[in-house]
Formats: sequence, C-alpha cells, structure tokens
Amino acid sequence: MSTSSQIASLGEEFPDELPKQHEIVCGKLVRKAVAITDHGVLQGRIFSFLEPFYGKRNTPGGWWTCNDPEIEFFPKPNEHVYVPDLAGWKINVVPERPKGARVGICPQWVCEILSPSTAHRDKGVKKETYHRAHVEHYWLVAAEKQTLTVLAWAENGYQTVLTAGPGDRVRAEPFAERKLDLGWLFDFE
Repeated sequence: MSTSSQIASLGEEFPDELPKQHEIVCGKLVRKAVAITDHGVLQGRIFSFLEPFYGKRNTPGGWWTCNDPEIEFFPKPNEHVYVPDLAGWKINVVPERPKGARVGICPQWVCEILSPSTAHRDKGVKKETYHRAHVEHYWLVAAEKQTLTVLAWAENGYQTVLTAGPGDRVRAEPFAERKLDLGWLFDFE
C-alpha cells in the first residue's frame, strides 16, 4: 500500500509514529516539504553550529538538540504533532534528553527551514501553536531569500529580535554565545 493510500485510509486514526515527512496540523495529517538539497544542507549546518551547545558541558552547553523530532503539543492527542526541522530543550528545564518516537515535552527553541509549499503553515498555524505552547525562540530560515529571522516569545505574540542575511555574522538568541556566519550557512556552491 502506498503512503498516500495509507494516509487516505487513516481517517481520524493516527499511528503512534507518523509516516515519514508528515505531521499533524489542526487534527489533519499533512505532508511536509520533500527535503531538497539546500534544505538538507541548511539543516545540517545549523545542527553542526549547535554542537558546542549540546549536552551537559559547562561552556556553552546546556541544550538537548535534535533534527526532525516528532513533538506533540498540548494535551489533546493528534491535534498538533509537528516535526520541526530542528528543536532544542534547555537542560536546566528538561534534565534528561527527550527520547521516544513522539516527544510530549515542549522545546524552548524551534527552527523551521521554509519551503514554498509549507511556509504558510510555518508562519501561520505552527507559529501560533508554538507561541501558545510558550516556545521561547523560533527561528525561520529562508533558503530562497537567504535570511534568518529570530523570533522571541512575548505575551502578545512573537517579536522579531533579529533578521539577517548573507555576509552577516550574528549572535542569534538563544545561542548568542557563538557567532553564526550566514555567508557560510547559505553557501550552497
């Protein structure tokens, strides 16, 4: 049975583990963008940038980070199960590394790499869900525009704290201890 046939037959019943490249948005199973070369490069580079922050090291350390985690938001099952490109949990908030096929612990940082087919969700319903869940920092990385937008949680909605592009070297919250070179990030040659 093909993935699309499996999805069509799921109805309101969702598997414990989502089909590859899918997430649940507002109770509906939707396909994420198929990973393209630039998308995969960006995800890998951001993950490597985060390496010094990973684990219980003293400096800078203090984060559990993961690419493509399946995260369930809010207590209502199968309403908002997202698979962000990258997510991070502060160790002082979540002392043990989140494990399992589906994580029910809200991250403090999420990064989405925008694609034309899913950008509207990343900037719309997913952004609203992340805000309601109190995700402290939300990064939007646009491969086509070669920009990084960093949003910080505020009571009335996310506030843009940084917008940067190629050639910029920035200290992006919550990983401001280390400069991120956007020329390197977006160098696809």
